[in-house]
Amino acid sequence: MGVVLSRRSGYARLRHQVRMATPSQSMITEAIAAARAGDRARARDLLSRLLRTDSANAEYWVWMSAVVDTDRERIYCLESALKLDPTNRSALRGLVILGARKPADAELTAALRIPRRQVAAVSASTAIRRAPRVNWGMVALSALAIFAVAVLFTYGGPVFSALGILGRRALSPPPQLATLSPTPSATPVLQTPTETPLPAATRVLRTPVPTEFGGTPLALLVPFTMTPTPIVGATPHNEYEAYQSGLEALAAGRYEEALGYFDQVAKLAPRLEDVQYLRGEALRLAGTPRQSFEAYDAAILLNRDFAPAYLGRGRAFMAIEDPTRGVADFEKAYKLDPQLEQAYLDLAQYYAGKRLYDKAEELLQRAIDRGVGTPLVLIRISRAQYGRTNYQDAVKNAIEGSAADPTIVEGYLAIGSGYYELGLYNDAVWPLKTYTLYAPDDPLGWSYLGRALVQTGDADGARAALDRSLSINERHGPAHQGKGFLALLQGDGQAALDAFKQARRFAPDNYELMLGVGRAQYLVGNYREAIKELNQAISLAGEEKLLANRERRRADGYVLLGLVYEATDPPLLNDAIVQWNYILSMGGSSPEAVALAEQHLQALTGRVPTRQATWTPSATIYGTTPTPTPTRTPTPGPSPTAGPSPTRTPTEEWSPP
Repeated sequence: MGVVLSRRSGYARLRHQVRMATPSQSMITEAIAAARAGDRARARDLLSRLLRTDSANAEYWVWMSAVVDTDRERIYCLESALKLDPTNRSALRGLVILGARKPADAELTAALRIPRRQVAAVSASTAIRRAPRVNWGMVALSALAIFAVAVLFTYGGPVFSALGILGRRALSPPPQLATLSPTPSATPVLQTPTETPLPAATRVLRTPVPTEFGGTPLALLVPFTMTPTPIVGATPHNEYEAYQSGLEALAAGRYEEALGYFDQVAKLAPRLEDVQYLRGEALRLAGTPRQSFEAYDAAILLNRDFAPAYLGRGRAFMAIEDPTRGVADFEKAYKLDPQLEQAYLDLAQYYAGKRLYDKAEELLQRAIDRGVGTPLVLIRISRAQYGRTNYQDAVKNAIEGSAADPTIVEGYLAIGSGYYELGLYNDAVWPLKTYTLYAPDDPLGWSYLGRALVQTGDADGARAALDRSLSINERHGPAHQGKGFLALLQGDGQAALDAFKQARRFAPDNYELMLGVGRAQYLVGNYREAIKELNQAISLAGEEKLLANRERRRADGYVLLGLVYEATDPPLLNDAIVQWNYILSMGGSSPEAVALAEQHLQALTGRVPTRQATWTPSATIYGTTPTPTPTRTPTPGPSPTAGPSPTRTPTEEWSPP
């Protein structure tokens, strides 16, 4: 009790002392005092207000970790602090104790000697120099030992208060954010400093925002300082008070009120083109685009070179479904003002909606070449590149854009979908979870998340995400496709075929869908149909722009073809041998596919050295040999394949195609 009273009296003294400090200093001092006195609600309120004004302050995040309620929240706060300040030992030690980081990661904070004021510059572009040779492992272990002893005998420190080490939970195993999976990671944890600058992938948010934070704007959860976005086309007119009031109403979404203010200014100054343009904006945004044309036309008559008026009129044309004139106005707008970002974005969005991804990418690249390489432009060009199956560049641009502005929600969809298409399913999960938290009404985000969870083996999570997608849009083809793969995961070939049939009703064929149908046909014993679907999938995979993706996907198809040929009655062993040899001849085959090919060739020919495979085929792609229901099987003989004839009997002189 004496300790508690002492702390509370100290809390009161600190509250009195902060009156002489600056507002932010006063608030953080009072927040710390509240946290130490056990007034967590008061401390959390103060720290939330501080983070709204300065989310790039690592100290605020560390103290916030002391007053949140769950380990997931604590981990999130500490990761945010460490991202802002890689030298913050309190944050790293807290993460180690929570089980979110390995003890070896302590080497990083010991090695880096960067003042906090330089952290932002380092994250953006500068290189990190190598530290002198020191046995950092021993240093880290010693530091952790000292830290553990200190925790047992002191109440101080925000992280230690948050962890509750003095309570019974100190004896429980450290919590984990997620179960590790063998899928390779595209965004590794921080490693030993090198001479190269930190890539964007280490700066972008790499853990999903906890569900309990879902009501909190992203701007308050990520290390990013928001800057006000000016209204396009607005020009200061300090002599008209109504003008500024109109801008404020327009920004707040009070469009009728804004129109009233701009009408007042238009009567006083009828020759101001920006006022007429803003009248048009208020009318268009209020849901009456046809009434806005008069105002936009008036602005253009006053100044034919006023680019924002063409932008606004183009948007109005798009709203009334007159894309021809809308496109013409967008083009006019960015030609008059090459820095007008929204003209590029709106026109590119129209092209993407028409699946003209090449035109969308070309337009956005033109914007970048002209210096309009904003985070949103980078994210949108990644979506266009995704549409063109250029997944590697798509992920690169999505990460760059999201790292530059992590408050753009669609950036997380761009990263997650790109990772998914590259086969990096574990990496796809975290951005997709964040995206669906902040865009819960988009069926595409849920279907991508569900399909990624299928591939990581999380059947329950996948089912929930796919059901959510279909509850929003029951005709969403990718969600039905995900349902098919979920059925494959559970070994139900017929249910998978039913789901894939629905997917084909609502969406065009794609490689993944054809591969899934081939797998399902194999499971139910329809080998002829399986061969047909798999060859189509392999042919489509051959059109992939990225060599690694192309080879990986073709190899997956050859694996299934090999299994199908072996399962026929009688088995088409010569055809199967050719498929397994294709896999060994391709440079991009996955290690799992290679191991399986060597196993089968050894069993079929005895000519491949035995190699102990450490991989068990996944039911979602390869599966194990099924027990099919009796059906009519193909007769031995030539069968369609991609590449040389599968009926060729391999000999010792066989060479790769």
